[in-house]
Amino acid sequence: MDWIDPGSCRAYLRGVGLRFLTGKEFEKAFDKLLREYRPKKWYPVGLIIPCSYGKPYSQSFIHYLIRKEIADIIKAGEIHEIIVTNAGVVPRELDEYWPYTAYDWNPAYETPEIKKLYTEVLSKRIIDYISRFSAYYGCFAAYLRWDSDSWKAVRMASEILGIEIANIAPKEYDEEEIRAASLDGLYDDPDVVLITPSAIKKLSEALREMLSACKNKIT
Repeated sequence: MDWIDPGSCRAYLRGVGLRFLTGKEFEKAFDKLLREYRPKKWYPVGLIIPCSYGKPYSQSFIHYLIRKEIADIIKAGEIHEIIVTNAGVVPRELDEYWPYTAYDWNPAYETPEIKKLYTEVLSKRIIDYISRFSAYYGCFAAYLRWDSDSWKAVRMASEILGIEIANIAPKEYDEEEIRAASLDGLYDDPDVVLITPSAIKKLSEALREMLSACKNKIT
């Protein structure tokens, strides 16, 4: 499935750098998102989560375990998953569409300059997305590593927009849980800290608290 031009056959985009941040594919996809996309409904919480090496994101190791923990909340339509990535800002409904299924940005090749550029570009896209669709959300939350550039971009966006976006990921992790979650190091991904039992339990608890507060505010 092609988000930009349905029916086309497209390239696989592999690399790190400006070309894979603001290349025409990702720019066209994000421009179409702002012009033609609409969230399906109003959501109490817009949950900002990281991308993944596995594509589509929803079938990746990280996303599978996160979604499994909060499956009942997702099924009830009480949160909307918003993925942040070098490819842009990707609502869950689009994670099976090109170009979001066909790229590989390897953080191991990031330089300080590229990390800064990534943060700036992503921050602007988050600002544009929230500015365009804020009426569809009661509030926003993030579930991102505190040391990640994605969280830095979200924090920058929240400050510029003047809104609160709480990061409900834990700041500290149990090393044994990380070892187990990474399958004894077989799964080499820094975001594995987000799927330890303690981390996803905290995610579930924090979301339920936010949803309860949002509903009480409405009533």
